[in-house]
Amino acid sequence: MEAGKESLTALVSCFARGYHASTNKEPIFNDFISYSLLKDVEKQLIATNWANAIAFFDQEKSEALETFDEKLEWVMNNQTVPQLVSRAKYTEDGLKSAIERGFKQYVILGAGFDTFALRQEDLPEDFMIYEVDHPATQAFKLKRLHEIGIELPANVKFIPVDFKSNSLREELEKSGYDEQKYTFFSLLGVVMYLAKRDFYQLLSSVVEMSVNGSSFIFDYLDDTAFNDRSASKKITQMRQITAQTGEPMVTGFDPFELDLELQDCNMLLFENLSPDNIEEMYFAGREDELHAFDHFHFAHLVVNK
Repeated sequence: MEAGKESLTALVSCFARGYHASTNKEPIFNDFISYSLLKDVEKQLIATNWANAIAFFDQEKSEALETFDEKLEWVMNNQTVPQLVSRAKYTEDGLKSAIERGFKQYVILGAGFDTFALRQEDLPEDFMIYEVDHPATQAFKLKRLHEIGIELPANVKFIPVDFKSNSLREELEKSGYDEQKYTFFSLLGVVMYLAKRDFYQLLSSVVEMSVNGSSFIFDYLDDTAFNDRSASKKITQMRQITAQTGEPMVTGFDPFELDLELQDCNMLLFENLSPDNIEEMYFAGREDELHAFDHFHFAHLVVNK
C-alpha cells in the first residue's frame, strides 16, 4: 500500500457523503457527521480537484457551466454521490431490519471514514460495532477523531487487519467478537478491486466465524462493465481513473450467475439488486437528476452452512 492512498480514498468518499447531506434538500442518505471529520483544507482540495475534472467527464458541460459551484455540483451528482449514498442507504436499512430481528454485532469491512458508529441511536445496550480496516487507514481515522475531540462510543471496537498477514477471524475474536451471535457484515466499494479468489477467501472466513442466518452485504460490478463495447461511458471513465491511481478495477460478476458462483461458499443469495432496481428504490421521482449508476449492483448474502 502506498502511504496515504487508502486514507485519501476514505477522505474522498467522506467528502461525497457530506456534500450530499449538506447541499441536498432531500438527501437519500443523511450522513450529517461526515463533513465534521474533514479539515477545511481537505474539503477545498477535494472540491477543487473534482470541479476541475469536469472536462474529463464531459467537455460540453465544462464549457456550458460557468461557476465553480455549478461544476462541482455536476461532477458530484453525476460521478460520485449516487453510488455512495444509495449503497450506504441500502446497507443501513438492511442493518436496521437485522437489529429488529435480534442481530447483536455489526462488522464493517474496509470501514474507511464510515460514520455509523458516530450516528448510532436507539441500539440495544449489548449491540457491538467492529470497524475493520488496513492499519494505516484506521490509525489515520483514529488520529483524526482524537484531533477533533470526538469521543468514541463504548460499543465500538477498531480492528486493524492487513489481510496479507493477519487473520480476520483471529483479530476479531481478540476484541470480543462472539461467533455465536447473529452478525451483519458489510463490504462497500471494495469487491471490484479484489481478485475473485481473494473475495471467495474472505467469504469463507466470514462463514467460518458466523452462525447460520448472519448477513453479508456488498456492492459489485457486472461483467459487462469490463467489455469496452458494452460498458457505459461513465464506468469506462471510472475504470480509467482508478487504473491511473494504481488501483484498477479487476472483478465483475454475471448477475444472473451470481447465485451459482457463490454456491460453494455456503451462502445464499437473499437479494440481488440491478441498477433498475436501485433506481426505482432510491431515485424514482426525484427532481435533482440523481440516478443509479449503470453496471453497479447490491447483493445481500445469508450464511447457510
